[in-house]
Amino acid sequence: MKVFLLSLLALSVLFADSLSIIAVGDIMMGTTYPQMRLPPDDGKDIFKEVQSILSSADLTLGNLEGPLTDRGNCTKIIEKGRCYAFKTPPHYAQYLSGAGFDFMNLKNNHTNDFGPEGIASTIEALKGMGIDFGTDKKNGEFFVKNRKVGIICFSAADWGNSIFDIHGAQKKVAELARKFDIVIVSFHGGGEGTAFLHTMDTFEYFMGWPRGNVVKFAHAVIDSGADFVWGHGPHVPRALELYKNRLIAYSLGNFFTWGFNLNDERGYAPILKVVLDSTGVFKWGQVFSAIQRTLSLLKLDSLHNAAKLIKRLTKEDFPDTPLEITGTGLVLPINRLDAKGD
Repeated sequence: MKVFLLSLLALSVLFADSLSIIAVGDIMMGTTYPQMRLPPDDGKDIFKEVQSILSSADLTLGNLEGPLTDRGNCTKIIEKGRCYAFKTPPHYAQYLSGAGFDFMNLKNNHTNDFGPEGIASTIEALKGMGIDFGTDKKNGEFFVKNRKVGIICFSAADWGNSIFDIHGAQKKVAELARKFDIVIVSFHGGGEGTAFLHTMDTFEYFMGWPRGNVVKFAHAVIDSGADFVWGHGPHVPRALELYKNRLIAYSLGNFFTWGFNLNDERGYAPILKVVLDSTGVFKWGQVFSAIQRTLSLLKLDSLHNAAKLIKRLTKEDFPDTPLEITGTGLVLPINRLDAKGD
């Protein structure tokens, strides 16, 4: 552990002028629909144990899985095991802000659970807490360390920013790359659950629904100017890949999900820190392992289950990718192995 901490410190000093990003997966802080499922103490401590990590980067990003609303009508036909709808109290936005989040992806299959009213309420709640967001019509925009950072969001949907329309995605990313120094692409796609731990260069389906070819999509947007590709949606962690010196996280799983079965890999909650140089080249990263079990709060995981799983999946799914991931989650390009932590 001492060597690991020294390695992180050395890397932080070496790349002090670089851009640091923390990204996590799906966040569903509790729901009042179809029945009340809210965490203890109205949720005030849900991020307490990981707050110092979340607030340690220049930008912290999450995928908000469901609207922050107390109004609107449900747009779905609820079917246990197949279709869910979420409705989180709007004041829970304060917990996102307090934890250090700067940006929320809203381009997913739950943002519209309560229609236009739910979306409007979500945007109002996030704006009230100073949190930026991304939708089909709005990109995230930041100015950090004299660099313009743009974030564009895609999902496995037939409309708007779709991962199915790869040519269209490339055009949008290329346009963003002309305006911003660093471009981050967020995507919500891939099959869901433990049957979809592995990432393959094929078109995926889940319960008959198309979920995209996430490898083809990720490579294409990097070819068009993306510097970091951040995936979520499968509800389990997936592999990392280094493609043309740009990092791809194919899924960061569930980060915080209240009231559902999390007693397997769905409870692994990786916190991925990524450090990029001024041109977007990946320099180093760290998978901090957190864990959440059913009806329990998020905790740091001394066994590093999330990091170990991502390490194994990366070796199995992308054996030739020039990355080394240590057992404690340090992520390095192959040419920086001298700094690894174990």
